[in-house]
Amino acid sequence: MLIRRGLLFAATTLTAAALAAAAGVPAQGAPAVTGVAVQAADQAANLANAKKLTTVRIDGRLAMLRASGLAIRNAARLTDAHQAALQKIIDADVAGLTELRAKVAAETTTEAVRADARSMVEDYRVYLLVRPQVHLTVAADVESAALTRLRTLHGKLAQAVATAKSAGKDVGDAEAKLAHLKAELDAMESALSGLADDLLAVRPGPDGAAIKAKTAAARADVRTARTHLRAAATDAKAIRDLLKP
Repeated sequence: MLIRRGLLFAATTLTAAALAAAAGVPAQGAPAVTGVAVQAADQAANLANAKKLTTVRIDGRLAMLRASGLAIRNAARLTDAHQAALQKIIDADVAGLTELRAKVAAETTTEAVRADARSMVEDYRVYLLVRPQVHLTVAADVESAALTRLRTLHGKLAQAVATAKSAGKDVGDAEAKLAHLKAELDAMESALSGLADDLLAVRPGPDGAAIKAKTAAARADVRTARTHLRAAATDAKAIRDLLKP
């Protein structure tokens, strides 16, 4: 009797399982398998999205570096030494980021892609450091070239003032303007002294605040020099007007 009941129960169970399978009802272990499949699909999608975003960010940096390379090659007042230093920085960053781009494409985990993204930022600092290095070095060299021309002009104006004074002309106002012109040129030179070289010596790293502080100081010095340049140019024009017959 017990044996007959066991066989009947087994048959009933198998029949129910067969009917469930025919009706499309998953077996008892199916939910766990489905959950694993969904999780794997989510991970794959997250990895693909992380790769895509990081690659886009790398490409933006590469585009900026290439544009910067063109800018320094077309900067007429940029010194040869500064152009070479900037080109070296740009070439190294383009090579490094191109290699990093390939590394991102080959990653198999989102954690690895996140580490690559950190490297993209901290090991290169393209926007925070390289872009200001290019723009401010070019600006500083333009102002340095203007300073040289104004120093030459100051010498010529000083000679003209002395000549006018020897001829008996009242040159008191011209002499005052000449002294002010020299003071402006000295202040301009002080603001520009070592600016570009110090800025080009800054290296990328994890301390973004420290890098930003250095580029901000350089930017302030460039603006200060520009202010003195404008004042000096105004003085030079005033002296010329005062010396007119």
